[in-house]
Amino acid sequence: MLSHSVYSRSNLYLNQNLVQLKGATASIFVHYWGAKPQHKGNSPHAHSFFEICYVVEGEGVYSHDGVTYPLRAGTLYCSKPESRHYIQSEEGMLLLFLALEPISSESSQTFMRDFEQLCSYPHLFIPNADQTAPMLIWQALLIQASDSSIRYRESLEQLAYSLIISCISLFLHHCRSGDTATSATGSELQGTLKMAKAYIQTNLSNKIVLSDVAQSLHLSERQLSRLIAEELGQSFPSIVKTERIKRAAYLLGYTDIPLKKIAEDTGFESIHYFTQVFTREMGTPPSSFRKKCLNSASVDAWIHKYLEQVATRYQKYKQQDRPD
Repeated sequence: MLSHSVYSRSNLYLNQNLVQLKGATASIFVHYWGAKPQHKGNSPHAHSFFEICYVVEGEGVYSHDGVTYPLRAGTLYCSKPESRHYIQSEEGMLLLFLALEPISSESSQTFMRDFEQLCSYPHLFIPNADQTAPMLIWQALLIQASDSSIRYRESLEQLAYSLIISCISLFLHHCRSGDTATSATGSELQGTLKMAKAYIQTNLSNKIVLSDVAQSLHLSERQLSRLIAEELGQSFPSIVKTERIKRAAYLLGYTDIPLKKIAEDTGFESIHYFTQVFTREMGTPPSSFRKKCLNSASVDAWIHKYLEQVATRYQKYKQQDRPD
């Protein structure tokens, strides 16, 4: 851990000098840099930009759109634009953070698509990020920015740009590692289907009916149902169930939220029904799943296996439906 003087001096330099970062792929506006010792929390709020945070020391909780996550040393997480969130800590945490948004007119289409992809994931939360590339770059950046005899500003600009790009890459990799099996249907999930899936993911804690989703997309129920069946080989209830199970698995693996609350957050009418469906789909009860998932890799492996089964069902449907 660095000294408090390093954090304060680097804070001053970064906020005065590294506001707009530009590289070959993207141009990024940084609203603020921060390093706050003894951070005990804040009130629920939302903002229009991304905020990436890293816990250096201490413990607390992070609430994002009604879902609560445990914070410990080594945790990296990101709040998304317009999401309602807050943190709390009884003893206080040493927290690093930076707020940013891409300048779309000066960034590549690929980079902007990556940002859109991040917005579609419900959980930008990595519990064991202490030895990852972004964290090592962040430490190097703070050490150099605190040096009063800085000679080459461009080296700091390159470090700061690399930090942000590597954070985005790490979040994308972490999220996709649990969602790789859906890549078989990736090309089909465009336009209407992509919006339908986004609606489902956003409303998982509520009762989701076909008519509401169709109305939000300005389609008839019959049109949406046929589109889902023809393109994905699934029924509407099957898609909703898949998203509920996937979300529940993430919450079981990455948080300490009680099973009853997870059942509520993922839209199951009772903990008994949640346990029944989860066990049938994942091959193990929720409580056993939590015990077996000792780290993020094991969580992702379980979820990946489940999504592979869903993708396999989709492929079989497409092969059966293919004309000779």
